[in-house]
Amino acid sequence: MIDCGHNGSAQVSSSPLKALAMQAGWHFLLRRGSRILRDSARLVRTSARVGSTRQMALSAAPLCDKLLKRNTHTSVTPDLNRPRPKLASASQDHNTLKVQVRWRDGERDEFPYVWLRDNCQCPDCFLRSASSRLLRVAGLSTDVRPREVQVSNDGYFLKVVWENGHESTYVSDWLNERAFNPRQQSIYNNTYRLRPELWDADMAQRIPRASFDELMEDDAALLKLLECMEVLGFTVVSGARQEEGELQRLSERASHLVPSNYGTTFIVKDKKDASNVAYTSQGLDLHCDLVCLHYKPCVQLLHCISQFEGDGGDSILADSHRVALQMRELYPQKFRFLTDVLVNFRDVATDEGFEFDIIARRPMISVRADGEIKTVNMSTFGRDSHFGVSPNDAIRWYDAYVTFCELLYRPENHFTFKLEAGEILIMDNLRILHGRTAYEDTVEGVRRLEGGFWDWDMMRSRRRGLQRKLGGCSEISERAPMVILAMPERGWKCRVMAKSQGTCNRTLKRTANRYLRSFDISGLEVILQ
Repeated sequence: MIDCGHNGSAQVSSSPLKALAMQAGWHFLLRRGSRILRDSARLVRTSARVGSTRQMALSAAPLCDKLLKRNTHTSVTPDLNRPRPKLASASQDHNTLKVQVRWRDGERDEFPYVWLRDNCQCPDCFLRSASSRLLRVAGLSTDVRPREVQVSNDGYFLKVVWENGHESTYVSDWLNERAFNPRQQSIYNNTYRLRPELWDADMAQRIPRASFDELMEDDAALLKLLECMEVLGFTVVSGARQEEGELQRLSERASHLVPSNYGTTFIVKDKKDASNVAYTSQGLDLHCDLVCLHYKPCVQLLHCISQFEGDGGDSILADSHRVALQMRELYPQKFRFLTDVLVNFRDVATDEGFEFDIIARRPMISVRADGEIKTVNMSTFGRDSHFGVSPNDAIRWYDAYVTFCELLYRPENHFTFKLEAGEILIMDNLRILHGRTAYEDTVEGVRRLEGGFWDWDMMRSRRRGLQRKLGGCSEISERAPMVILAMPERGWKCRVMAKSQGTCNRTLKRTANRYLRSFDISGLEVILQ
């Protein structure tokens, strides 16, 4: 069983502001939320232009009961409780090249002609056993038009007869799930990838944990682990046997072990003539593993077979995405420099008789097209001394790099704990940086860990399959809408989690603003996350 410990409190900088926020009708608004905004999905994550603000409120502390108590104990998504969608009518619009549909609940959607033809579900166009399109690109035209559209009497089917006589039939559930509206796209986005919850040093008080035996036997426990990995980025599994091979057993349930230049699995201990700094008893700066590989491993596992009993050998963890957002907010020019300048990462050694010389070139901070943080590439011992920039740019880069490290090592941005024998630390290697405190290993190999890597594609595939099998998401991935109250002129910001499981962003913002205006709080902004 996983305990993700979602308790915390949103801190407001002054009691008058806190009182105003409470007076603004938030309890009333959110009490009504389940009725006003029912049957709606999680908010669409906005990006690019306001990515840093909506991905995280930098000055906000963890959420808690003082403003709203978070409800995460829902076994399935709200949409699984909705009745099957029924179509009321459909019509053609040759001006916009779309089929306009009206649902019996009053909502409307539109579907492009070319999209409908491209996604015909008949046996000639779609191979159901492989969930794959059979229609060849030669059979697709942007000028395609229907001759007739018709809704079945029961509202469960849309029939389209095309100009060439080909007939396509679409089930209402299938159409509704793929509707081109923010709500349905938000639901699919959550299927694609769960929204991460960034954390700070307070996470030391609520480390997510799981039982090895339960993971091996209980699909629900495994689903929680996979979801927790996407949301929080790490988990500690207890109860593994204190011997090699446990990673292989767990991997057969959750994903597949991914080989690297150190093998499918590897032993981390103090070694003579070590091929890697990790194979010493020295302290390790916060880093991610194998940045030298163009396919940097996605998820790392470290199984503690035996632990050093004295002082030292502790693990250090930090959420690099949270720190990267702080960097973007506080030092935007330095942040951009770390995203633009390519750095060489290299690993040259011989391990277990295998000689390698691996180089990858990438920026220290990688961002997605929408401005969201993709990964932080950080490794003190893996960064090469070759640097393909001018001397002046090298000085600028080091200035930005040191600034990032100063943020990273602030006490509020990382925490330290000690793995016990039989525990497995699983970390998102694209997000969570890990390090180690030094220890004095008088007997070679007294601290012994087995390491390995997983792949996010296989993990998310397993998560989706378990969600289908078990009928929905566990409580970990059930996220209610996030609202940020902000007074920019006063430099104040706090986050509030709504109890309603979701809504369209315009509706929630409009409703929130309506209640806030009635209390005449000048300068208060409502931002959706």
